[in-house]
This record gives sequence, C-alpha cells and structure tokens, in this order.
Amino acid sequence: MHNLFSACPCGIEHLRRTRRSTWMRLLSWLRLYRCDNCGKHQLHSEREIDMAKAKKDAQTRFAKNADPGFPRHF
Repeated sequence: MHNLFSACPCGIEHLRRTRRSTWMRLLSWLRLYRCDNCGKHQLHSEREIDMAKAKKDAQTRFAKNADPGFPRHF
C-alpha cells in the first residue's frame, strides 16, 4: 500500500480527479487524484490543486508574452 498523502514528481498537469472510497469522505476537504503519467493515487485539497494550476497557467502565459530581447537598441 502506498502513501496517499505524498505527491508524485510528475507535476500537476498529469493529475485527474477520481472517485474516493467511503473512508476518504471522512476527510471532506481532500479530493482523490490519479496521475496519468505514473498512476499514483494522491489526496490533495481541491483548492490547492486549482491554485497550483492557475499559477502554472499564468507563468506559461507570461513566458509566452515576455520579449526576451526587450529593450532593443539598434
């Protein structure tokens, strides 16, 4: 049996929600996620995952919009 409270190193982009067992519902603030990459099941708060995904999306958008050569002087 593996530890449901430890995260895998694959990253949040691979996590998908899945159904919890009855005993997991006692921890109502946690949701069960499964990593599509390695298959590990993990318990995380939904708010924590949503915030991490939003942060990652913002970083990606910022990196795409950033001009690495600014300011340019020709």
